[in-house]
Amino acid sequence: MIGIIVRGMAVGVTEIVPGVSGSTVAMIVGIYERLLHSLSILTTRRRREAIPFLLTFGVGMMIGFTAALYVIDFLLDTYRTQTMMFFVGIIVGFLPYLWKETVQQAQTGLQMKHYAIMALSLCIVVIGQMAGGFHTMDGNNLSAAEYIFIVISGMLASTALALPGISGSLILTILGLYETATTALMTLNLPIIAAIGSGMIAGVLFISKLIRYLLANYPAATYAAMVGLVSGSIFAIFHSLEGTLNSQVIIMSLLTFLTGVISVILLNQTSHPRSE
Repeated sequence: MIGIIVRGMAVGVTEIVPGVSGSTVAMIVGIYERLLHSLSILTTRRRREAIPFLLTFGVGMMIGFTAALYVIDFLLDTYRTQTMMFFVGIIVGFLPYLWKETVQQAQTGLQMKHYAIMALSLCIVVIGQMAGGFHTMDGNNLSAAEYIFIVISGMLASTALALPGISGSLILTILGLYETATTALMTLNLPIIAAIGSGMIAGVLFISKLIRYLLANYPAATYAAMVGLVSGSIFAIFHSLEGTLNSQVIIMSLLTFLTGVISVILLNQTSHPRSE
């Protein structure tokens, strides 16, 4: 139980950072497939099997998310480059494990279509990040249409819980809602929180089923897409970096990058995938 809460905290922490997918971290800590399975049976008669795990995981995720909302905000404001490089290290450290899994899923070997899927998935993240911020709104004066837009955005952001490589915070950033959402959480703007939350719940219930279907019927292609999406997250993070670079920042960024890589290696050595 404690282990599930800790894993939930790890996922919750990353959900607040644009460019870092919570489901990528769920894969790293060996809980992704159990999470996906539990989400997918919520709308079936077997929902009772999933509720204890999801409640425990949800408690950990909320603790991590709430703590990160303030801590990550401080770190990104004060040590943005160093903090983001830590997450780059996590992603770079994770990619070899994801590539190995992709190759194993392609029983006859990776084909040209798999590489094409990787490239397309990577381009989706890159283009999406470069086209970011096309919609802005005043969180204190929203129309009915804007609330509908927020609900739909929440549904899109929910893919972060089901598909590694996609960051919910990144999607909100692209849609111009990241600051609106974080401000709403910190000021307890309940209408906006409810709109985003309802959209995410509806999205998770649908997306989790879709991802399980793809993994069951097109495993190699699905993992190939994950490779592209996770790789694209690296560009998304670098694209969001700002501030002056000097020798101290570069050295600290290299250290945090290596810390991220080492953290993934240690996690994979002590936690076998799908062990939970």
